[in-house]
Amino acid sequence: MKLSISFLFLLFSVSVFGQDGWDLKKDKDGIKAYTKPVEGSAMKAIKATTEFNCSLETCIAVLRDIPYLIELFPDCEKAAKVEQSETDQIHYLHLKAPWPVADRDATFRLKYTYDTTSKTALVTAKTGTGDYPEQKGLVRLTDGGGSWTFTRIDDSHTSLNYYYHGNPGGSIPAWLANSVAEENPFKMLQNYHQLVKLERYQGKTFSFIK
Repeated sequence: MKLSISFLFLLFSVSVFGQDGWDLKKDKDGIKAYTKPVEGSAMKAIKATTEFNCSLETCIAVLRDIPYLIELFPDCEKAAKVEQSETDQIHYLHLKAPWPVADRDATFRLKYTYDTTSKTALVTAKTGTGDYPEQKGLVRLTDGGGSWTFTRIDDSHTSLNYYYHGNPGGSIPAWLANSVAEENPFKMLQNYHQLVKLERYQGKTFSFIK
């Protein structure tokens, strides 16, 4: 019997989130943010969990609203659409870095799937190459990936498990990169909680969510 892609990723999420070694960095405003060392990498992995007072569709609508991702991700200077369909998305982000470190940028390829049994929308993300012209003075991120696992609790409540690990690229002290990794997921989810309240994300539907 063939396993669905979304089910396989759910198994991956459960195995990753269930492992020991996660260090709780923030526990505030209904958000928990963790980091964990990754063997062979100077950059720690990121995990964050929270529960939204909104529908699963509203959560998805925020992530698909590419021009407004600048309001979601901390220190985001620019967000631009490269490609987008109902279940696939490529977007570009320019991310500010603390002085004297050079700013970073990246393209991210997102894939949306939905599992009707678990009522879970899985959004996998990975950095891409060649999807957007290289920008002068910016360090391009090309080695990163993660997932957003949204689970419908009921029509007005949705849980999220977020995971990401990547290489910060270029010359940057590991302590600084990991300091940003500790703070940014918490700030991002604080922003997410505010965005899901906006009228522009209410009443949305998507064909891949049955």
